Amino acid sequence: MAGKKKTSSKGSKGKKGAAAMWGGRFSEGMAPSMERLSVSLSVDCKLYREDIEGSMAHTLGLFSAKVLNAEERDQMLAGLRGILVDLESGADLFSSSDEDIHMAVERILTERIGDLGKKLHTGRSRNDQVATDFKLYIMHRCEDLIEQIEGLQRALLERAKEYRKDLMPGYTHLQQAQPIYIAHYLLSFFFALERDKSRLQHTWETAGEMPLGSGALAGSAFPYNRKMVAERLGFPSVTRNSIDATSHRDFALEFLGALSCLGVLLSSYAEDFVIWSTSEFGFLKLGEAYTSGSSMMPQKRNPDSMELVRGKAGRMLGAYSRLFTVLKGLPHAYDRDLQEDKEPVFDAAETAEVCLQVMVEVISTLNFQREAISKKMLPALLATDLADLLVENGISFREAHHLVGRIVAEAEKLGISFLELPIVAWKDIPNATTLRKRLTFTSSAERRNIQGGTGGQSVSVQLEEAERLLID
Repeated sequence: MAGKKKTSSKGSKGKKGAAAMWGGRFSEGMAPSMERLSVSLSVDCKLYREDIEGSMAHTLGLFSAKVLNAEERDQMLAGLRGILVDLESGADLFSSSDEDIHMAVERILTERIGDLGKKLHTGRSRNDQVATDFKLYIMHRCEDLIEQIEGLQRALLERAKEYRKDLMPGYTHLQQAQPIYIAHYLLSFFFALERDKSRLQHTWETAGEMPLGSGALAGSAFPYNRKMVAERLGFPSVTRNSIDATSHRDFALEFLGALSCLGVLLSSYAEDFVIWSTSEFGFLKLGEAYTSGSSMMPQKRNPDSMELVRGKAGRMLGAYSRLFTVLKGLPHAYDRDLQEDKEPVFDAAETAEVCLQVMVEVISTLNFQREAISKKMLPALLATDLADLLVENGISFREAHHLVGRIVAEAEKLGISFLELPIVAWKDIPNATTLRKRLTFTSSAERRNIQGGTGGQSVSVQLEEAERLLID
């Protein structure tokens, strides 16, 4: 990663740097306060790879437009490669005179190859340069995050196979509802993540139009082979309107929207794991490396990893709101407000990356406590099955619901389960003795082999589908 930008306590160096790049129109440099407001290198230095890759492709575009000859092209490409190698190795090449990563790279190149470096910006504005770099960054992060999500899906799939025959209570409103297989629960996480992948893939496609060649807003005046440059950078296509290319940041909003959805999903399952790891539930144990202790209470083993993942969702949602607020009401074409687009994107991308990494490791190391889960499964989980069995005996569901609800309420008054009531309390239930024998947790789950249900056959189909999705 590139080193941190060196700052100057005075404005003199910044003034000289700015004058060298765009100061011909000005007789005075920036005020120190304006420099503090304007300089963005400490944020956008994270784009150095994309900026240099974009400049190398732009060099080829300038060669195709006959702005550069073959010798100049090769010298410029070698200079840019050298800068990339040095930055990748951790060299601190930045100066307090650099306003942003784009000017920094151009300055370093000019210092290394002489006046030829001043030709690099021909036919290009920072407006289309920034948009290109930013789109490349988001495309790269989409690829990385999709790969990480698939890693989480693989971990979930392996644990689903491990727990495919183990039952647990399914919950709605945090109340025990119906028996489900643990594998069915884990696969619910798997398939939800599939939609997060699709959102990131669509974001990649939205970002996949290359802005280079659009100039400030009206397009380059040079015969620039945009298609060739786009192919070099991995863009599927080029932008169709130069104003649109330099002004809009919907691709960044879509990226942050996708990460917000991902953050909320991770938070939801993290919440389950926090609750289920309490002594009151005791359904699972997190790997010790993903918990922490208390500075005061020696007995504590807190699920901090999941609490932090849960909290980070707010950070990703905040990044989305922040950028949306910046963009609201901007006039057309590029405005300097757009400098504020990168920090929330960088922060959200890095937050999503670490949350996914932790969640993969947590899923891979957590253990469901089969015996504890079994002891906590309440007979009331079978109430819906009794109503369904009554329907099979010719009673309407609404009437069956009423009959079962009445005996459940009676049992609740006595502090017992409805299966513990004397048979006389079931006087309104036809074939009561036979039906009671059919009410088991396993039979409840196995009655639900409908597509997508929790039955064993259905879960097997889901496991096969999950395998196929990861192979495809």
